[in-house]
Amino acid sequence: MKVLDMKRMNVSVFSEYRRKVRIVEELENILSKEERRQARNDFHAKRFPRPCGLTIHTGIGCDYACSYCYIPDMGFPFKAKPYPLTGKQLAYAVAINPSVAIGPYGTFLAFGSVTEPFLKSTFKKTLQYLENIVKYLENPIQISTKSYISLNDAFKLKRISNGKLSFLVTIITLKHHKLLEPKAPPPELRFETLYNLKKAGFRPVLFLRPIMPGINDDEIEDIFAKAETYGIRRILIGSFRVTNRILMKLSALHLDTSKIMSRLRRKPKGNEQVPIVIADIKEKIVRIAGKYDIKVYFQACQVCSEDCNVPCWLPCTTKYKCTHDIEIVFDVDEVREFLTTLGFKVRKVVVSPYTLVIYGDISKHIASFLRWVIKKKVIVKHF
Repeated sequence: MKVLDMKRMNVSVFSEYRRKVRIVEELENILSKEERRQARNDFHAKRFPRPCGLTIHTGIGCDYACSYCYIPDMGFPFKAKPYPLTGKQLAYAVAINPSVAIGPYGTFLAFGSVTEPFLKSTFKKTLQYLENIVKYLENPIQISTKSYISLNDAFKLKRISNGKLSFLVTIITLKHHKLLEPKAPPPELRFETLYNLKKAGFRPVLFLRPIMPGINDDEIEDIFAKAETYGIRRILIGSFRVTNRILMKLSALHLDTSKIMSRLRRKPKGNEQVPIVIADIKEKIVRIAGKYDIKVYFQACQVCSEDCNVPCWLPCTTKYKCTHDIEIVFDVDEVREFLTTLGFKVRKVVVSPYTLVIYGDISKHIASFLRWVIKKKVIVKHF
């Protein structure tokens, strides 16, 4: 992608695809046949990105065993093991994923999904993955953590990442952390993490998730007041998905779950994760944030877009007021030619301010790749 000026960015779909092919070939020349086979069979090479990006696993499972965590319902243990791929294998697996766009304006890569990236058992793997993603892929990266990160480690992360790294530090309670997060570092150490990351040159965001009505929603102002003392002026609000096991766990801790139950969209079935309705609480949080001159975000990708200076023109940018003051310019005819070159049948391509509608028979993987390249919602209408 060539940046013409501060307000316009030219995008060539062919160029971005060639970048992907070139990086794949480079890594294939480095890895052995067996290393390539392992990476090709890994889920990072096949997983479809979430709306906020492709999740990167530096481990499986998490030692912190927070009471509200749903990873056991997904089949993951409360005991972390480092992920088996090497850094170069991980970069290769991501590069060959057909749904992923590579490069500094490509698919967001999100660390911290089914493990904690900075546990003793995952820390080295996290650094290894960061180094290889930065060296070979250059994609925007976001890390979510509850760990304590020392000032030395914060500066190390700054050097490794070249600064193109978005940090979310989870703090949800000051009163109930021993019940809700018994094995995680206390909130005070996480505030120090925010401070250390800021000192190292990052712009860390306090991640307020999950919001648990009747349990932690009365602490919002106290958390914001504490954040102010550490110079933190940005907050990301996250929702809460519950399972039957989580509800039983919270009840066993003698925490009042009646308000959570009253806000459930429906009763969970089996291990199903069901979100609760908290729109009114989010509005309350926004009002409190205004008192402290704190900027509020509602989507993790919104933070990553701003921190990594990656413009986005998806429909949700209007709702969440994401940063998109750079116009993305691409050739619709080139998009059609690109799809035809790949062997897809395309009748027509129609572009609007937030969407690209393709009338044709193309795969969801190529639609995802296009979405991340042109930063528009790609709608496929088969014929």
